[in-house]
Order: sequence, then structure tokens, then C-alpha cells
Amino acid sequence: MKQILPQIQNSIGSINYQWAFGLIHYFALQGVTQAVISPGSRSTPLALACEKHSDIETWIQIDERSAGFFALGLAQRKQQPVILICTSGSAVTNWFPAVVEANHSYTPLLLLSADRPAELQNCGANQTIDQSFIFGSHVREFITVEHADETLLKSNYLKRITTQAFSKTLNQKPGPVHLNIPFREPLLPRRFTADQLNHFINRLSQQVTESSTPIIQSQISKASISETRRDLLVETLDSGNGLIICGRLTHYEHQGFHKLLIALAEKLKCPVLIDPLSNLRLLSSSNSHFIYNYDHFLKNHHGDNKLTPEWIIRFGQFPTSKKLLQYLEQLDSHTILVSSYGDCLDPIHKANTILNTTPDRLCQQLLEASIKPNSKQWLKSWQNSEQNSETKIHKALDVCHDLFEGHIIHKLLGIIPDNSLLFSGNSMAIRDFDTFITRASAHDKNLSLYCNRGTSGIDGNLSTFFGLLANQPQTTKNYGVAVLGDLSFYHDMNGLLIAKQLNTLGYNASIIIINNNGGGIFNYLPQNQLDDFDKLWKTEINLNFKHSAQLYGLDYHRIEHHDDLESQLSKAISGSGIQIIEVIIDQKTSVECHTIL
Repeated sequence: MKQILPQIQNSIGSINYQWAFGLIHYFALQGVTQAVISPGSRSTPLALACEKHSDIETWIQIDERSAGFFALGLAQRKQQPVILICTSGSAVTNWFPAVVEANHSYTPLLLLSADRPAELQNCGANQTIDQSFIFGSHVREFITVEHADETLLKSNYLKRITTQAFSKTLNQKPGPVHLNIPFREPLLPRRFTADQLNHFINRLSQQVTESSTPIIQSQISKASISETRRDLLVETLDSGNGLIICGRLTHYEHQGFHKLLIALAEKLKCPVLIDPLSNLRLLSSSNSHFIYNYDHFLKNHHGDNKLTPEWIIRFGQFPTSKKLLQYLEQLDSHTILVSSYGDCLDPIHKANTILNTTPDRLCQQLLEASIKPNSKQWLKSWQNSEQNSETKIHKALDVCHDLFEGHIIHKLLGIIPDNSLLFSGNSMAIRDFDTFITRASAHDKNLSLYCNRGTSGIDGNLSTFFGLLANQPQTTKNYGVAVLGDLSFYHDMNGLLIAKQLNTLGYNASIIIINNNGGGIFNYLPQNQLDDFDKLWKTEINLNFKHSAQLYGLDYHRIEHHDDLESQLSKAISGSGIQIIEVIIDQKTSVECHTIL
């Protein structure tokens, strides 16, 4: 990087800015376009460098925990790295939940934490903690950036470490990378007037952005399996009837996979169990080989040979359904795990073969091979089971006259605009999506469903949703709907601060709060038999979220009766801006209606 403004290089404050602008510019040259900033003093040079760079869009979120999840959502949408900036001290620790989720969901983040210089470490200096390796194994790499230095500015040092960091976020196993960046005071050049200071920063920004050409980064390679291994795999597939299971896929894994999967399923005459987070259930070009409601009918499976496969191919993360997990635990089928990122995502330890390749590459290789198809009756048995379950699910929706979660999912899928973004909270919400997205209710709307299932936490859900919503082309701005339990909403109410900015920018979305006063998932677990259940697990919070909407200036709707659900949802979703829709559910009614299923 060429030398910049040499006449002021003797000022520490000036060198800090050249250092920060260089860092940010090299990230921009590699394709980074967005930064999420939590205001602070020590991070001033980094924040200004992002704000002044013509190729970086900046978002401000005061709460570092919410900021981390907002950046996570931005990055997840297209699996492109997003910069996250905060000041030193406890601010950095608030990123931890989002960093853990990014690690387990293969989401690329560039964590830029400002820090005190070496002479202020381990001496009781204010707002100073040991930030080295603070995220442990949850980041792909930790990099201690040198103090801003005039000599290093003339070298390729900044280019090397930014290239190294960017590469690690997107290489074979995408994820977060942490750069810890110390700055000595003064953080602002002291001998400038206000006008001179602003001129200096604007001029520095202009010179930096004119100084270099883009850096070309290599993409993740889509490795194929060897011919020998493919032939052994074909022998396994020829041994009898089989099953394909598709769990949550990343943006990268999803590319080019859908059509190839359909072609493979048709070639093998094979049923494909599709998790809601595979984003295959809600596509307009669904397929008769796709099985939706296995979570319902597998609960009655007790070694039924009609549904016992000889082999299983698993794509993506382990599916949401606990019934599917229990079914797979009973089997001795040869299980083939396709691992795009080299991890063994197999919590029940059933994988016999692990293939380090991508879903689309494996499908292509199997389509080129000669394989015996499954028997016609095998596929028919799964299709019949699905049809019977779909009938029972829709009957349960009719029988339950009092409002419960199934009604919300069912009605929402009929009302939500085509091509919308859909986000689910964890605990009961994603399980209800799994149950109530039937073939009939999917409505061919081409929806994209997201959920933080890396670690399945309830923190940061609102902020993740807003990040996903914000990372859409300004020309499209498709509608967004988040469905969260009241505890998940409560956990991230600070995330609503960004909604005010999204409102101003013209984004439209609804946040549906399923308020069953504390979330009913523990009612379905063994803990509900304990004497201390009400105190330790019922988590009743008794909150009225109308006040949250008023606090952040958002439109609010409250739904209490089944008969009002469809009309009120339609009214809210047809409005503009960010809406909060609070749906009141009685816990006892919810448990009873779920039990009917």
C-alpha cells in the first residue's frame, strides 16, 4: 500500500487512522461490503474508516450482543463476510453467543475488537481485559494485529494479515476470525482544528480508496470423491431400498443442489425426507419424492419393515425432528454422511461412511453412475404414510377450536407474500414449522426459512432476523416474517433498535410473538412430572409486548381468538414498516392440541 499523507506521519493519532483505513480498505478490496459497529472510544479509528469508505455500508447497533447477531444475519444471507467492530473490555465478551452460533453454522464474520496497547495490559488500566484468544476454539483464527507503526505502513503487513483473515473466514470451513487491534492515544490528531480534522479524514479516505486494485480470493473448492470410492458407494446403493435425508443447508451448500437432488431421487426412486431448514419444502418446484411429515408418522414406527432402509444418505446438518432421531437410532442401515466442511455432524454416531464433498458434487457423480432403482412399493409406502399424516394434521387443526401454534403456522403460510423471508425461533417454534408445513400448506410460495440452529439458542433471534432482512437488494426488499416465542423476543428486545432504521429505509416485516407466557416446550419433557416444575421450568414472564412496540415506535397488533387470526394477520402483513403481532396462546390449550396430533 502506498505511503499516505507523509507530512503528518509523526502524529500517533494520524498513524492510527492510516492504520485503520488500511485494514478496512484491504477488506473492501476482497469484497467485504458491510460493517456493524457498536460505538466506543478505543474503536474510533476503525469506525471512522468504515463510515468513510465508499464501498462499506455501516450499521450501528449500540448493544454488542445484538450487534453480533445482526452481523450474523447479514453474513448468513449470502455467506459473505461481514465486519463487526467494538471497543475494548467487556464489550468484546458480549459477542460470544453470536460467535458461537457463527462457528456452528459456518457463518463468516470478521471480528475487529479494539484494544488497549501493551503497556496498559495487566496493570489495572480501565476497560482493559485480556482479549487474546478470548473466543477459544470458536473462531477459525485469532490474529494479534501490531500497534500502528509508520514503518509497517510502508510494507505489505496490513495486506498480508487482512488477506489471511479473509481467507480463513471462507476457506474449506467458513466461520468467524478475530483480529485484536490495539491503539495508543491520542485517538484523534490533537493539533487539528475541527475543520482540519474532518478534512484530514476525508482526504485520507479518498487517497486510500484510490490506492489499490481488488484482491482476488480463491473460492471453496467443490472436491469430488474418487472413482474407487464412488464404485463402493454404488455397491451399497445397489444392496436394497434406501433413504435420503436432507437437513439444514448453508447458502453455499444450497447452490445448484435442488435440481440435482430431484434428478437423483427420481433416478433411484427414493424418498427424500426434507427438514424445513433445508429450504426444499417451501420451493415452488417441489417433488413427489419429497416427504414432508415424517415427524408425525415416525412416532408410531416400531421396527416396521415397510419403512426400514438398507442405506441412508444424509446431507446437511442433523434434522430438527426428535422423532426422526429416535427412528434413526433404531436402525442398523449403512449411513453415508456428506460433509461439506469436514465435520462429523452425527450426534447418534450412526455414520459408516463420511464423504468430504458437497451435496451437488455427490449428486452429479451418482447421476453419472449406473445404479439400481428402489422398488416401486418402497417409495409408495413413504408417500402413503405422508398422505395419512397430512390428513390427520389438518383434521387436528379443524378439531382444535381454541387458538394454538398450529393455526398460526397454517394461516401464515397462506397469507405471507411470495418469495418472502421467513425466520423461526428455536424451541417450539421451529418444531411447529416442522409439523405444520405440509405439502398442501406450503402453497408453492418460494419462501426462504432460517433459524439459528448452530447451537439452537434463543438469544439474538430478533437481531439475526433483522440482519437477514437488511441484506437484500434495495430493488427487491422482499417481505420478512419472524415467528418467535415470547422468551426469545424478550431475550433480544434491544435488537429492536435497528428496526427504527429499517423502517426509515423502507423495509417491511412482521414479528409474530407466540405469547404462551414462558414457552411451553418443557411441558413436553420429563421435567413436567417434578414437584418443582412450576418454579424452575415454567418460566412465566407475564409481559405485555405492546409496551415494547411503543418504546421503539413500531405498529402493534394483538390477536387473542382463533376466529380473528386470519383477518388480523392479513391486516398486519398488508401494512408497511415493521409490525409486531402478539398472539396470545393458552399453555394448557396448546398442550392439548399438540397431543391430538
